[in-house]
Amino acid sequence: FLVCGVLCAGSLFGWSDTEKPERDNPRNLPLDVEVPMRPSDEAPGSPALQAVGGLGLGHIQSTLGLIGVTADAYSKDVYDAQKVESLMKSTSDSIEVSKKLLRKLQDTKLSAEDEDFVDRMIGAYNALQREARALATFAKSRKSADAEAFNRARKTAITKIEGLTETEEAPSTPPP
Repeated sequence: FLVCGVLCAGSLFGWSDTEKPERDNPRNLPLDVEVPMRPSDEAPGSPALQAVGGLGLGHIQSTLGLIGVTADAYSKDVYDAQKVESLMKSTSDSIEVSKKLLRKLQDTKLSAEDEDFVDRMIGAYNALQREARALATFAKSRKSADAEAFNRARKTAITKIEGLTETEEAPSTPPP
């Protein structure tokens, strides 16, 4: 949201159509983007926690992509079982480090909302570890039951990640 505002409007401080006439907008960038007018207008919360959430979510999504690309490479005989097992072990180890750091963060005083988000991040990481292990197991065995277990684990991981990235919609007022 903020990044879009920065990239579209060009400034953290933003501007409105009345402040910048059309001639001052040669690239016709959208100027109606909601951008904080000053840092105090940003979403409440610690910038450090916002960074942890944003970077963590990026790592989670990248890890999902890495596991998927590894599965694709294996299915096309680009990677052998040993390579898949090695990549998935290092992926799982990396996830474990991230989970430990998030648990340390939970030892600090977090708001209930932040605590919930960190719990959901750890849940997504757990699902990714299960997916990585399931891929390594399938690569070693090539059994259809293990392929099905991998697909279930992948779907579960995707669902957990979607739960992190969905924005809450404001409740609509029912029509009179």
